Amino acid sequence: MKDFKTYFTFLSRNKMFTTINVAGLAVSFMFILLIADMVTRQLTVDRDVRDADRIYMYTTGKDVFGHYNLGQRFQDRFPEIEDWCAFAKCAELECNLEDMQTIVAHTAFVKDNFFDFFGYKIIEGDAKTMLSADNNIVLTRSGAIKFFGTEKVVGKMLNLQFPTTHKSGTFTVTSVVEDIDNSIFPDGIEAFVPIEQVVNYDSSMDVRDAIMENAASAILFFKFPKDYDPTTKQDEILELLKECFWPYIYGVVDSVQMINMHDFYYSSVPTIYASEHLKQYDFVKVLAFLAAGIIILLMSVFNYISMSAAQTSYRAKEMATRRLLGSYRGDVFWRMILEALFLTIIAFLIGLLLAKVTEPYAMDVLGVKLNVIGDFTWLTSICWLVFLILLSFFAGLVPASILSNYNPLDVVKGTFRRKTKMVYLRVLNVVQSGLTIALISCSIYFGVKLNVVLNAPLGYEYGNVLCYKNNGTLEQLQTFRSEVEKLPYVKNVSFTSGTPIYGGEGSAMAIATSDTTVMEMYRIFEVDSAFFKVFNIKILEDCRLANLANSYYMSESTMERYKRFNLGIDRFRYAGGSVDIAGVFNDFQLESVLMDNMFANILIRVKDKDKIVPHMILVDIEPGDLVNYKQKIDKLYEDIVKPIGFESIWYSDMMLDQYKGVIDFNKILVAFTIAALIISLLGLIAMNIYMISQRKRDIAVRRVFGATAKNEQIRLMRFSMQSIAFSLVVALPLLWIGFKMINDLISYGDIPTWWIPIVAFAIVVVVSLLSVYLIGRKAANENPIENIKTE
Repeated sequence: MKDFKTYFTFLSRNKMFTTINVAGLAVSFMFILLIADMVTRQLTVDRDVRDADRIYMYTTGKDVFGHYNLGQRFQDRFPEIEDWCAFAKCAELECNLEDMQTIVAHTAFVKDNFFDFFGYKIIEGDAKTMLSADNNIVLTRSGAIKFFGTEKVVGKMLNLQFPTTHKSGTFTVTSVVEDIDNSIFPDGIEAFVPIEQVVNYDSSMDVRDAIMENAASAILFFKFPKDYDPTTKQDEILELLKECFWPYIYGVVDSVQMINMHDFYYSSVPTIYASEHLKQYDFVKVLAFLAAGIIILLMSVFNYISMSAAQTSYRAKEMATRRLLGSYRGDVFWRMILEALFLTIIAFLIGLLLAKVTEPYAMDVLGVKLNVIGDFTWLTSICWLVFLILLSFFAGLVPASILSNYNPLDVVKGTFRRKTKMVYLRVLNVVQSGLTIALISCSIYFGVKLNVVLNAPLGYEYGNVLCYKNNGTLEQLQTFRSEVEKLPYVKNVSFTSGTPIYGGEGSAMAIATSDTTVMEMYRIFEVDSAFFKVFNIKILEDCRLANLANSYYMSESTMERYKRFNLGIDRFRYAGGSVDIAGVFNDFQLESVLMDNMFANILIRVKDKDKIVPHMILVDIEPGDLVNYKQKIDKLYEDIVKPIGFESIWYSDMMLDQYKGVIDFNKILVAFTIAALIISLLGLIAMNIYMISQRKRDIAVRRVFGATAKNEQIRLMRFSMQSIAFSLVVALPLLWIGFKMINDLISYGDIPTWWIPIVAFAIVVVVSLLSVYLIGRKAANENPIENIKTE
């Protein structure tokens, strides 16, 4: 440490060098630590699952849907299936404890062999029997502590309330398991109950339904022998489904795909979709974040190299003195490498602290759970140490080579600065500028595409719409509606089962034509008449039926498709009967424009406002003091309905939540771009300082022979422009890759891209030339005699 006293003195005297390098590397390490933890977790999803490589999921090739009763039928037909399991869904249930306290429990409905099948760690209990009875309940560690304050909870009782059916049940805790983390199953599950109980939450999901009417009521998992490929049986599985499962019998679905649970995680929209039931992630995002993190890190390393190389002339006398006093060339070389290692480790520790501080924000933006420090193991610690050593060697290589390879007499005579070439710096500057142009271009392109998505026409409009879930009895909700309608700032109140953003109830109907029966999928909304006003949906044709109790409005596209059956357009005829057609409304977008359902078959059934049992209550509010209005309506809802843990939400926020993934990705990309621009600017400063320090004598000679300061400024700026022009060679291939990845993430919207690289190039040119001008102005205006004397 004593031997490094001169290095500490150098750092203290060159505060800009120290600050720029430590800050740049620390911020880069913050990004790379967060991204490395995210990527590692994404690549090791369900690592705690036993035999995950042998577990496959049944899908249609587009969706994960099935029925519980299919599981046994599959196993009976295909004896190679060792075991099967089913997962229905997760739900927020009110939980009444022994002390009568009421809290919300995040509860999953699963088959009784769930823990034995997946092999999750059990703290207390028997995996084979813990869900053997309908009134059994299994708690996770965090759930047990939340409900009872301890993990010792086996035998305790709690009561669950099912809000949609208003049923309840008393359950006995039979086991405690470790929290499920980094899995395709939703985060934060606190309790597991037998799948037979799901009928109390949703009557259409009854596992005893032999007809299997709700074809999407369960997700099925199958375990096969090691090295067995179930995809070879897909044709046989398809034949079985055509015999027993109505979506295949009627031709609504005509494909099967068995997919390993690891592969499923990255099979997100538009490939295989699991809705909110299971977690998925886009692998393109993983690659994009990884690439951006590596680019930021490389640019910081380039900065260190540039700044260190720019400072070589200031440390040359120290190293020359060491050489003249007996130090070998290798001594100087490795000294510089160790100095780089010291600075890198300091920056890494600061970056680790920054990563921990920003971790909550990063989790929200990345949409994944992170634990940067908690995920450190002996193996990862060794990997990081090796990484830092290699990185330090790479970062210190250039300045170490420059200072160790030159004759110390050149330094003494004052010719070191002129003999030192700047090829290293110029190459680094070209690469750094190219990376910056690419990142700026991708950020602009993504932002433009996102703006197109957020402003895309939906076919409906909405203002200040406040949404409440059904958390009470019909009488309570009707009382709430009548009180809210009295408020002067409330325009409309609608009871609805289904909203455009979530879609209606999916239903398949058999349309009997003259010669065949065609199965059609419909999205059905049950609403009151205020629904059309809240969303400004236009009624294009209104039959003005006196009795709307058994009639449907059709969307334009639905009517056009129905006309092809030649059944007349006064009534909607299906295999189970017929209903009146009340009218036709304009097409509107379901969910988001990133989903291909603009022209889905949509039916809207308008019911009497006192007879509809809503899933959601919509309150349309006049512009004004929205925060105050929301607080008053929330208080009214809380006083009348008395829900536990309810939260109202603006429809506009629900819409933004549909695009949360791409919005958050845009935030990250903008942050990367700003960081890259700042790092690039610092690199340019280093490059220009070094370039100008080398050219001071040449500038002085030309000034003596009549050149003006303006001429020298132009000469310096021309040299900088040449480097930036070469950087396009680096930028263009990266642009092509980046634009392709963005199009994979956002397929909606076709916009021209030719102007984007031009704008990015112009930004880098302006920043670069401004840097050269400000730094070079002093050198160009100095007295030439002073520079000739010092040389």
